[in-house]
Amino acid sequence: MAWLNIYQNLKQAIQDVIAPEMQQLRGEIKALSAETGALRQELTLFQTFVNRQFDAVDERFDAVDKRFDAFKDGIDKRYDALKDDIDKRFDANNKVVNMRFDVLDQRFNDVDRRLDGIDKRIDGLAGDWRVSLNVHERLAALEARLEKR
Repeated sequence: MAWLNIYQNLKQAIQDVIAPEMQQLRGEIKALSAETGALRQELTLFQTFVNRQFDAVDERFDAVDKRFDAFKDGIDKRYDALKDDIDKRFDANNKVVNMRFDVLDQRFNDVDRRLDGIDKRIDGLAGDWRVSLNVHERLAALEARLEKR
């Protein structure tokens, strides 16, 4: 029975000392649990707030993107119109320039034909020059013979 007394005393000591501490710890755990729940609720509210803010920022970025797209489309249209206008002007000027080059080509061809005619005449004169030189030499030889007589 001594064991039973020690057991009873130990049990009483645990109930007197440890049980109130355990009850106090249970209360603190419940309080911490309540605080944790409150923190979770605040965190959820904060997360909702942040998500709304990001959604608002996304909407603003989308609006800016639309404005940039519209601006880019306007610039593209103006660029295309300007390019078409420049192409038309170059095509028109190209026709004029080509006509002028055709006229110049014709004039150069006329000059070439004239120079070819002059070359033929010079070639003909070269043959005539040789004949004239031969005649001149013969006349000089005849004059020399006549003077000796």
